[in-house]
Amino acid sequence: MELEFEKWHGNKNDFILSWFTHDEVAFESLRRQASLLCTRDGSGVGADGILVLHTKSSRDLSPYKLSIINSDGSLAETCGNGIRCAALSILKKHREVTPKIELPHGVEFALKSSQASVQFMGILEERASGSLPLVAVDMGKAKVNEENPDYREAGEFIKEVAAELKMPELTREWTLVSLGNRHLVFSLDKVSRELIRKIGPRLQTSKLWDGINVHIIRSKPVTEADTKAAKAALSQSMEELYEAYVWERGAGETQACGSGACAVAVSQWASGLSDRSSWIGVDMPGGRLYIKQPSADDSITMAGPAKLSFRGKVQI
Repeated sequence: MELEFEKWHGNKNDFILSWFTHDEVAFESLRRQASLLCTRDGSGVGADGILVLHTKSSRDLSPYKLSIINSDGSLAETCGNGIRCAALSILKKHREVTPKIELPHGVEFALKSSQASVQFMGILEERASGSLPLVAVDMGKAKVNEENPDYREAGEFIKEVAAELKMPELTREWTLVSLGNRHLVFSLDKVSRELIRKIGPRLQTSKLWDGINVHIIRSKPVTEADTKAAKAALSQSMEELYEAYVWERGAGETQACGSGACAVAVSQWASGLSDRSSWIGVDMPGGRLYIKQPSADDSITMAGPAKLSFRGKVQI
């Protein structure tokens, strides 16, 4: 069958996105062929994963569910960058199909085992220009360190990996975070692509988890330009900034990870040294995301952009 798709990216974390209407056969076919479609060797479309927006009819502009397929065909619990891409695909379709009807200020849809809630920031101002707004996603609450039942076992595994790789610094400051999906965050003095490629694959091998997202981070100074950029994007200030590299479960090294950026912020809040009520910036190779949580009892908010690259068709 022929699959119509849109190619989106959130901070260069890129996805093949398609709208489906009650077609389980096509959906399972898409899962089986995910690695072929996502490969970047020239034979596929090339992507970090696949997003499927499920609707009740072909005319339905309000999908009830988002499925997130990793490049290896497995299903992801959540994906902050993918959620932003899906939300803006919905907004864009509203603009194209019903231009005279008031646009939604936000959307909601189910994920694998949770619910996504999204708000479009500055939607009224952006409407006239036709540009796509920044997207704020409710990422829920996190479980941190001892709140995860296998925290101590994770620590023992990290000690083994640190000894094997001759990297004792991995044991000094690390955080285990669950946000529907799971993350390990390591605060280090130096970070690089070479380093995440070294430790990311090795940390997938534990029997404690079926793969895990891995992030290495370091603090960065907030410059005057950073402050201006944050105020322009958020109408608020940004107090802290971190550089991060990503190894995603089921996808490998990627340019960005939305839930990973949240995990970075959570790791700093857990240390007691960061103010969760102020925006934290997380710089990944693909760009910057903003994270905050008004209080420990509130949901985490992630804000960032997403862009449509092109539309196409492919046989599956």
